[in-house]
Amino acid sequence: MARGIRSARPGRAVLWIALLLGVLCGFENHYQVLRLVELKIVPAGSLPDPVLWKSIGSLSRRIWVIPVLRRGAITRELEERYPAGIHVSVSGWGRISISAVPRLPWIELGYKGQEFVVSTDGYIWPESLSMGWKGVGQRAGKLAKLPHWDWDKDLQAPFEDPGKRENVVQKSTLPIKDVMAWQEKLSAQGWIGKPISVAVSVRGGERFLKVVAQRNKQRIQLELDDDIEKWDTIFSATRKILSGQPDAGGATLLVDATYEGKIVVGNVPPDGTDGNGRRPEGSESN
Repeated sequence: MARGIRSARPGRAVLWIALLLGVLCGFENHYQVLRLVELKIVPAGSLPDPVLWKSIGSLSRRIWVIPVLRRGAITRELEERYPAGIHVSVSGWGRISISAVPRLPWIELGYKGQEFVVSTDGYIWPESLSMGWKGVGQRAGKLAKLPHWDWDKDLQAPFEDPGKRENVVQKSTLPIKDVMAWQEKLSAQGWIGKPISVAVSVRGGERFLKVVAQRNKQRIQLELDDDIEKWDTIFSATRKILSGQPDAGGATLLVDATYEGKIVVGNVPPDGTDGNGRRPEGSESN
């Protein structure tokens, strides 16, 4: 008899739990005490609703604590979709606040025929993902003019996960300190003219830079190795060379300072070669 009483107790407990859940569900359906009262986005309109609710989940409208419990996952998902730092917080009963601090665009990066944006804090994303932002360095749906850099495919890929490069925001493996130093040094050289682009490539296992600029009516292509400590000497010699160069008549003036102890100078026709597919020859002592 005692055994029968004991075996009945678990069944009664299940019944009581089911009854309690039923009461709670009825109470919630009637009074909606767990409903999401407010979802506040800061700044307003910065995160489009369709993708936002895809990350948060439609059930969160009924039970507001769900996005609170999932705040880590929601943060990661939104930070992959938008170039911003995301913070999910509770501002009161049933009230959730999501703040989005835009990542500051720094340079535009060309890689394998696609255009990306790199931020000052070292994140990279496809240029198309910047289209939804308002008031963060954009004009008429496009990013405001940024310095343009090209990154050669033979260098280390500038993404933590190259397989996701076309659709997510992610940490960049770009040597940010090096590129920042190069960009700062080059931007201070007003004598070069108006920079058009800078390409980083590899030659003989070493990185080198190709700077293309418009100097008055003359297009200049300046090639440098990546050792910034040598640049002041190279720039001084290059300025003297440029001062004595006549108008190239539509050709680009190539100044190659990647050779040890000399600077190679020549005119490159619009097809980019000397007519025989070779780089121009000639030299000027450094």
